[in-house]
Amino acid sequence: MNAFKQSILALAAMSAIATVPAHATGLIAGATFPEQIVQELTAVEQYATQAQQLQAQFQQVYNQALSLERLPTQNWPNVSGNLQQLINLIGSAQGLTYATQNTAAGVQQQYGVNGQSYQANLSQWNGNLTSQIQQALNQYGLQTSDFQTQQQALNQVENASQSAAGRMQVLQAGNQISGMLVNQLQGLQQTMMTNGQVEMNAIGAQSGQTTQQNQINQQFLDGSTGAGFY
Repeated sequence: MNAFKQSILALAAMSAIATVPAHATGLIAGATFPEQIVQELTAVEQYATQAQQLQAQFQQVYNQALSLERLPTQNWPNVSGNLQQLINLIGSAQGLTYATQNTAAGVQQQYGVNGQSYQANLSQWNGNLTSQIQQALNQYGLQTSDFQTQQQALNQVENASQSAAGRMQVLQAGNQISGMLVNQLQGLQQTMMTNGQVEMNAIGAQSGQTTQQNQINQQFLDGSTGAGFY
């Protein structure tokens, strides 16, 4: 078991103790903040793994295309499928950062954790990702305006399949973007893990104080009915 999974399990154990409802809009409606944080960390790990798998598949086909100096037509369905997965993965990753920003804002409001820099980092991550995707598209002669939405991107992939040059363009762009996404998601994963731990510590500390106060209150109530109280 790697260190990241061990950390998630540790946070999951904390989430079983701290059951304060979340008020932020995250991945799970009605989840507690600890549950939300654990789910977000689990999601980013899954996305990072998926990105690595896609990048390996892109690289394999790209190497074959380079050796043949063309992309064989029979390989296009696999490339097209990988491109669709890549487009969907990018959308999911961006959606995750928005959900995580909402969670961080909620934790900050309820527990006083200074999450402004964390939220800014998540927003910056999205901006950097978009910028790098645009650079890759421009590098291979693809119009960024045709990739503004997931549906536009899928349509553009379909259009590219009509010519050998178009197929090679999107393969090259997909290969570069998938490699970049691996690095970006690994960085996002570390950022979320570090800040998630800070958030969980704050939640756990307040939950511990609440539990202690409840025990004191209960002891007082129990004592109020005992002999010698008056």
